[in-house]
Amino acid sequence: MHDSCPLCNSSQVALFHQYATFSLLTCKDCDLVFQPHLDQVNVTQLVADIYDASRVSMRDQYAKNTFTEHAIFHTLLLDMWFAEKGKLLEIGPGTGELLFLAREAGWEVVGVEPSHQSCAYAQDRYGLQLVHSLWNSSVLAPEHMGTFDAIVFCHVFEHISHPKQYLEELKGFLKPGGKIIFSVPNKNSFTNKLFGVYSPLYTENDHLFHYSRDNLISLLHQGGWEILSIFSREETNRLENHLRKTTQTPLPIHEIFCIATRQAQEVQHVDDQSQTNSFHDCEK
Repeated sequence: MHDSCPLCNSSQVALFHQYATFSLLTCKDCDLVFQPHLDQVNVTQLVADIYDASRVSMRDQYAKNTFTEHAIFHTLLLDMWFAEKGKLLEIGPGTGELLFLAREAGWEVVGVEPSHQSCAYAQDRYGLQLVHSLWNSSVLAPEHMGTFDAIVFCHVFEHISHPKQYLEELKGFLKPGGKIIFSVPNKNSFTNKLFGVYSPLYTENDHLFHYSRDNLISLLHQGGWEILSIFSREETNRLENHLRKTTQTPLPIHEIFCIATRQAQEVQHVDDQSQTNSFHDCEK
C-alpha cells in the first residue's frame, strides 16, 4: 500500500474498496482515489483485454454518437481556441474519428494509440496511420519536439500511471503558446454518488486514478500549467441529464474538460535556457 498520496504526498491514505482483482485507495486530504502499486500495473495487458477485436468491431454501431459527442465537439473546441489550423497530436485517439475530422478541417495530425485493433480500424476506415504504442516521450521522432500547437487526450489521463511525469513530457512537444485539451471522468459525478464503490467508473480496473475538479486543478498548478478553462457539459444520453431536467436539480456531471497551457514564467525559462545553450554552442 502507498505510504503517501501520489498527488499531494499526504500520509492520510486509506482503503477505498477492495475489488476482486484490484483495490482503490483514497487520500483524505486531497480526495484523490487511486490504485496502489502503480509501478506494477501492466497497462499493455489492460489495453489488450479491453480494446479487443470484438469491442472495436462495434464502432460502426455507435459511429453517429462518437462523431457528435466526441469528434465534432472537440473539433469545435479547437476552432474556439486556435485562430489558425496547426499541428495536432492526439494521445489515445481510439478509432480515429477526431483526427479524421481535424485533418479534413486542415490540421496536420499525429496519433499515438496502444490498441492494435483500433489502429487497424483507423487505417481502413479513415486512412490514418497511427503510431501503435503506449505513450512515452520516445515514441515520436525527435523532430516532433516543440512542434505541436495542440495535444488532445480524451479519457486517457485516468489510465496514466505517472501523471506528473506525463504532463512534464508533454511540455517538450508543445510550441510556445501551445495548449493541451483533455477530459477525465468526474470522481464526484452523479453516477459515482448513486452507485458508490460499485459505480462502473470505479470497477473498471484500467482506471488508475479518479480525479475531482479540485485535485485536477492542484495537479496542473503543481506541474507549471496555467488553466485556461475547466468545465463540464451535458450529454443528451446520460441519466443525470434526464434527472436534471425532470427534477430541476443541479447534479454533478459525468466528466471534466480542461484546457491548459504552460505558465508564462516556465516558457520564459525555457526560452532563456535555449538562448544560453545556443550561445555555448557558438563558443565551442
